[in-house]
Amino acid sequence: MKVVHACYLPLSVDHPDYGKLPRHPGRWVLNLALAQKKHTSIQPELVVQVPGSRRDFSTTVEQIPVHYLATPNRFRSATMFHFDVKSICRKIHSLKPDFVHGHGLEDAYGLAAQRSSLPYVITAQGLHFLINRRIPPPLISRARVVEFTERRCLKKTRDIIAKSDYVAVRLAQQFPHLKIHRIPNTIDPRLLDIREQKNWHVIAFVGTIIPRKGLDLLCDALEVVRLDIPDVALWVFGDYPDLPSEYEQQIKRRLQSILGERVVFHGAMPSLEVARQVAKAGALVAASREEMFGNQLIEALAVGAHAIVTEDTAMAENARRFGEGTIVPQEDHQALAQAIVTTLRNRASGNAVEVRKRILQYMGPEIVALQHDSLYRQLLAKS
Repeated sequence: MKVVHACYLPLSVDHPDYGKLPRHPGRWVLNLALAQKKHTSIQPELVVQVPGSRRDFSTTVEQIPVHYLATPNRFRSATMFHFDVKSICRKIHSLKPDFVHGHGLEDAYGLAAQRSSLPYVITAQGLHFLINRRIPPPLISRARVVEFTERRCLKKTRDIIAKSDYVAVRLAQQFPHLKIHRIPNTIDPRLLDIREQKNWHVIAFVGTIIPRKGLDLLCDALEVVRLDIPDVALWVFGDYPDLPSEYEQQIKRRLQSILGERVVFHGAMPSLEVARQVAKAGALVAASREEMFGNQLIEALAVGAHAIVTEDTAMAENARRFGEGTIVPQEDHQALAQAIVTTLRNRASGNAVEVRKRILQYMGPEIVALQHDSLYRQLLAKS
């Protein structure tokens, strides 16, 4: 069975625009494709849009065929992703797949899978009807347009994959007609081999610097933490040093005023290297206001790091599932500060071996690959 994944993926090192354009750092779909290729008869290929690129480029990433599509960097949401969908569908049809898997509704991927006229499923991620509730955007904005296209797509969809119970419950409440399939992301198995010496004065943040990720709350917390731990340091992974938003610039200035040289901005790095660095930190801190799954939490737990996460997110759900991590209330910088101080002072460290075992049992590559294979075949039989 040939399956095309329409999805995000970092640029490959041989891409003409590698290092020139900011890209989504997530490789979870590549992890899935690798698992499918190894553990099933699925032949996966990836189709990835590259806003700002001027040429299409096909390559192989870790033995998986990947097709990068050049896309204008402006007016995409203004057209409700009309031209993006056409471009993706054109490429999908040229590959002649048996099945299409669209990853996410916050861009054109889910829409393209739906409009491909081929058997398909969509994975729900970055849901704007949830994000916009927590962080209301301007009336005229990309976020409002995405919520509109997202709702329209979901109303026409029958089967959808939810990576967490958190997402599944909220989808069922808003769209009761959906048939929701609970399948988590899988992991890069190389994470399980990482072992590093801890720096117990360091905390790490992984993700883009946007309001949803709660870096402003972390700033408030660090003002308190430094009174107890004067040498506390922060490593940030995922910022955009060349094209920072106004919010990112404000956060960076504030962190530098609080920590001085003890804050280090690493920018975008390969995910395995990020994991190695996180393994060295005393804790991963993720104060997200909204999080649909939280790959950064899973990867931190897989490399033996303690994680501090916020309640009412899928991260809290997974921290409870794997029995590791500290959960703090939303919008409570005092509780966040106390969790950081307690973790660093007590050198909090759970049973890493047992946690890794639980992760593999729940979302190991073979398990997740077989779950997708079963679902694809079920949907193909219906079509």
